[in-house]
Amino acid sequence: MRRRKFPCSECTWPSPPATAWRLTILLLLWLTSVAVANDDVPGSIDIGALQHQLLRAPTSYLVTDTRTSLQEVLNRDFQPLTNGSVNQGISSRTYWLRVRLQNTETQDRRWVMHHETAYLDNMTAYVMDSGQSPQEIAMTDRVPFHERSLHYRKLGFEHTTPAGDWSDVYLRLDYAKADSISLNVHLWDHQAYVQKLQEEHLLFGGYFGITVALCLIALLFAFVMREATYLYYALFLTISGLMWAQINGFAYQYLFPAQPYWHNEGCHIGYLLFVIITFQFTRTFLHTAEYFPRINRLMYGLQLIMILAIGLRLLGDYGVVLHIAYASLTLPLLMLPALGWLAYRKGMVYARWFSIAWLVYSLGLATSLISAYTRLLPWGMEALTYAQIGSLLESMFLLVALGERLRSREEGRHEALRQANYDPLTQLGNRRLLAQQYDVVARRFENTGMPVFLLMIDLDHFKALNDTYGHLAGDHILQKLADLLRAHCQGSGTCVRLGGEEFAMLLQVPDQRTALEIAERIRQAFCRTPTHYREQHIVHTLSIGLAPVLTAERKLSLQEAMIQADEALYQGKVSSRNCTTVYESAA
Repeated sequence: MRRRKFPCSECTWPSPPATAWRLTILLLLWLTSVAVANDDVPGSIDIGALQHQLLRAPTSYLVTDTRTSLQEVLNRDFQPLTNGSVNQGISSRTYWLRVRLQNTETQDRRWVMHHETAYLDNMTAYVMDSGQSPQEIAMTDRVPFHERSLHYRKLGFEHTTPAGDWSDVYLRLDYAKADSISLNVHLWDHQAYVQKLQEEHLLFGGYFGITVALCLIALLFAFVMREATYLYYALFLTISGLMWAQINGFAYQYLFPAQPYWHNEGCHIGYLLFVIITFQFTRTFLHTAEYFPRINRLMYGLQLIMILAIGLRLLGDYGVVLHIAYASLTLPLLMLPALGWLAYRKGMVYARWFSIAWLVYSLGLATSLISAYTRLLPWGMEALTYAQIGSLLESMFLLVALGERLRSREEGRHEALRQANYDPLTQLGNRRLLAQQYDVVARRFENTGMPVFLLMIDLDHFKALNDTYGHLAGDHILQKLADLLRAHCQGSGTCVRLGGEEFAMLLQVPDQRTALEIAERIRQAFCRTPTHYREQHIVHTLSIGLAPVLTAERKLSLQEAMIQADEALYQGKVSSRNCTTVYESAA
């Protein structure tokens, strides 16, 4: 078969329109750019149904020696951001995070991104929507609070990713001076972020509200009790609250928003002040100067070192004070729980609550310090939350310890008064208690007019009983008489042991006949019930002298009443013994 020949002008294919060529080239370029972009950012986070999450792989990170520019890191190899790489310890290096946020929804998504801590110095965000030129958002805590791009206590920003589009985000994190760095960054849907702010203010408001309430209670006790321990507890609560307000960022937001110096430079001073006042409270609360003199001297010396460290910080030193501040926070962890237990072993019952309080707080502080200094824990600085909860529990436990200490002191005071006013053998009152009770019945007599009578009671031939049966038998007889007197004076008077075999009873009864009946019942009961002691049958009697003390006709002092009742007792013992004699004046 022969081919048909065409003219030369007919042997070429018709060329496509210029527009088609342009579209083809643009499509190839777009596919290439997408491929390159996907190579640069492996994987993405779908924010279509975003509520909240921490940035993790496919987020990646990079560490550089200096605050490098975006262009210098675009072609660098990033590593996947995992839980194990969140804590970076104490560092002055620059850290980069890279992530793509993909909006798969049909409407724009507004989101918020912020760092985990309130003390990060610098955070710069570079946001590129669909490969466009980067939008730079520079954030720092070295400016007044109102200049922040996001009105929040932590460095952060907000952005909107168009529907069906993506946003590439590069974050640069660093400190002006070395400090503990965490790579935890929160990503929120905007509405969820607003709700989170409300819940956050409620929770922290409760925390600081309880702290203020405890502080006011402590100040009230300090004023009423006139005791330094409660004042130191109030100072402890105040410094602790301010320290946490600074760590949380609330102090910068609400207390000194125009003074970034104190937000940046005051944190370590707060740590040092906290430990100084903690040691001062401990020294007074546990009486360390008396019970633990060596530990007391050690704590005093450490307080001086921390005061010097505060001076160095105010003079501009940072590195040395940083490590002293963190080291000072470890001291309560090591010393105070054990010191409280030792105090408890020495008899300070309330010290058990002190030990429990610091054990609870120590767990939170320990995890926070480990997170700040090492890469062992995968939680970032989330441990600060546990430490803050521990601080609230510790404050409550310390208040319980103070309450138990107050109760213990009150019980000790009552015991001292009991020992001062009561006879140890018979557990009856003594002369001091008789004088106190005489003032009480005298005031009652002035109000009611009910007469008062005094009985003087003496065992008959008590020396002979001691010589015959022994002093232990004599003590047993005295205790039996004391029980008998208690049984007959309940609700109507006071009975005391004056010394030896002498007793007294102060009665407030309607008339003399009633007082005489009570005296006779006591005498007869003692006479009719011999004492059995070590198979010995001991018969005994007593004599009673009765004197009217406060009546419509007479008002005697206690001394005058005792003289008259004693005179009546003497008359009875001289005449017959085992009898009750009423005092009769010579007139």
